[in-house]
Amino acid sequence: MKSEKTYIHRRVCLCRQCGGTGTVTVYAEKDFQHQYPEHKVCPQCQGSGRIWLSGTVIKQIEPYAEPEP
Repeated sequence: MKSEKTYIHRRVCLCRQCGGTGTVTVYAEKDFQHQYPEHKVCPQCQGSGRIWLSGTVIKQIEPYAEPEP
C-alpha cells in the first residue's frame, strides 16, 4: 500500500530583486563612480514590492518494513 499526496502552496512574499521597495537603482555604463543613480520600476514585481511564490510538494507515504537480520 503506497499513497502519494500533492500539495500546491501559493503565498505572497517580498520581491528579492528590489527588497520590497518596488524600485531598483541602476547606473549608466559610463558612471564608474556611481554618482548619478537612476531609480526605475522593478521588472520582477512591476512596482508592487510583492510577488506570488508558488511551489509543489509531493509526499509519498509507504509502510515501514522491518529489515531482515
